[in-house]
Amino acid sequence: MDYSEDHHRYQSSDEEDFQESVDKAVTLPKPILLWRSETAPPTATASPTHPSTPAAATGAVRTCSTLIVGTAFGGSSLLHTVQGKTLLGSLVLPGVDLKDNSLDVNSPSNASCNIYRLDADPTTLMIPCNYEIKDKDSLNFAKAIMNNIQASRIVIMDTNSPSTYLSGSPDIEYNYPWLRLLHTMGSTTVTKIPTLEVPNLVQNLGAALMSYCEVRGLSDTYLLLSLQEHVYGKALTTAATLRGLKEGLASLGCPLVANAVDVSKAVKQIQDKRVGSNRTREDRLYA
Repeated sequence: MDYSEDHHRYQSSDEEDFQESVDKAVTLPKPILLWRSETAPPTATASPTHPSTPAAATGAVRTCSTLIVGTAFGGSSLLHTVQGKTLLGSLVLPGVDLKDNSLDVNSPSNASCNIYRLDADPTTLMIPCNYEIKDKDSLNFAKAIMNNIQASRIVIMDTNSPSTYLSGSPDIEYNYPWLRLLHTMGSTTVTKIPTLEVPNLVQNLGAALMSYCEVRGLSDTYLLLSLQEHVYGKALTTAATLRGLKEGLASLGCPLVANAVDVSKAVKQIQDKRVGSNRTREDRLYA
């Protein structure tokens, strides 16, 4: 079977799964996107790469060259350390516990899902998603992002666990930085990062964003995965996990953001917040 036939099978299956998720998501609480009034975007026009999408009730679609989404907790903590950023808006997920949340965008205790503009390049938007988005909420959350932001290129920073990774070899060694990449059909090929092998699966917000973009034919969409172990059901974020994401950003053509993030500060933030009983160690997965 050639690649085009294999992709057609994958896309058909993806569309069926996506439609099933849409049907289930109809009755779930919808995320709310709030733009700051002084930064309300003008009416957007369709780009050649990404077709126009309907504006949400909270404002028109905002356009950008690059959108970077960091999922909880590694990617979000890393993006949170960028100092030169301007708050544009926030995504609110009904039911999320924001007790003891700080509204200071630079505070380690900020547990919101804010949207920022990179000061060094105003055409780059960042969303450090500090919510741990469960699978049932992922599609609605992905739609809230994509229906309000139109980007020529999308990078999603997520993590993968060796306990669920299928390598085909029982003797595989995980050497840092351990990175894998998924991209939508038609995306520019990135040779510096290995592709996530079949039949490995991704889940939650990263999977929902990729499915949304794939079904709608949005090219130049990338899911960057860095190794993150889970011990006793809790995420074990290591400095090596974060360094992998930082290096991956540079390989994907986002050097300004890669240079702006601070791995040491991200490690400290995760240690201080103890979000979801997360624990951070250095390069060793096990004590």
